Amino acid sequence: MIVTGANGFIGSHLANRLGQNVVCCDPRSNLMISPFDLVAHIRKSDNIECVYHLGAISSTTETDIAKLTYNNILFSCQLLNVCMEKEIPFVYASSASVYGAGDVGFSEDVMLDPLNYYAISKASFDYYASQKIKDNSNLKIFGLRYFNVYGKNEDHKGDMASPVHKFLKEARQTQQIKIFEGSDMFLRDFIHVDDVVAITMAAKDFKTSGIYNVGTGIPRSFLDVATIISDKTGAEIIEIPFPTKLLGKYQTFTRSDNNKINSLGYTVERMSLEDGVTQVAND
Repeated sequence: MIVTGANGFIGSHLANRLGQNVVCCDPRSNLMISPFDLVAHIRKSDNIECVYHLGAISSTTETDIAKLTYNNILFSCQLLNVCMEKEIPFVYASSASVYGAGDVGFSEDVMLDPLNYYAISKASFDYYASQKIKDNSNLKIFGLRYFNVYGKNEDHKGDMASPVHKFLKEARQTQQIKIFEGSDMFLRDFIHVDDVVAITMAAKDFKTSGIYNVGTGIPRSFLDVATIISDKTGAEIIEIPFPTKLLGKYQTFTRSDNNKINSLGYTVERMSLEDGVTQVAND
């Protein structure tokens, strides 16, 4: 097994679950194989069971197009191509950000409408992978459009951390939780990292290559998240103005359409937001 982005949030959880027989790749550690050496490593190796490609620039506010293009598109293409040559199952992280405002829904077959450069990079590789699948139905390529993932070990993500992490941190440090005005109307599909890892591990054995949503299918508001944490910590919820820099670039609603992944027989119930937040708070 190979996991890219193994020092990242989801990647670290995945690597831990996979156990000892994992080759980890992440540019933030000199104890792992370098991304620059990974393609050559795969090409000369035998019996690699799967490549889980989770490494990427994940900041939704990144504007360096050259950096996004190389890391999120070109490097991904290189990995996919070598996996195709070696007939290795390729499971990669896409993102629900490709749906943008979701005006036409959140089915894998709808027209994509990314709102920022990060989302554009993810959509671009989705199109490339989809074309490869169309050209050769025998390929094992599985793109996973992660919705709003939360869980333990988000500290390094900074401003990209989930609302669950941010609100818990605020509550513990200041006894306050700051939410944007109108947060009762901002709904997202929040999914616990344990569910995400379980689906990611199962993906290599899916019967049909393709792109699949990874979410609960149940949208919950930012106010719901804040209220759950407030009830646990006693922190006060305070509304603040919506940032002007996010206008037009902010998803106000997401909901995973799970019909496609359900059709494969993957109907495992996802963790509720209440149970998930409780688990994070107790970790």
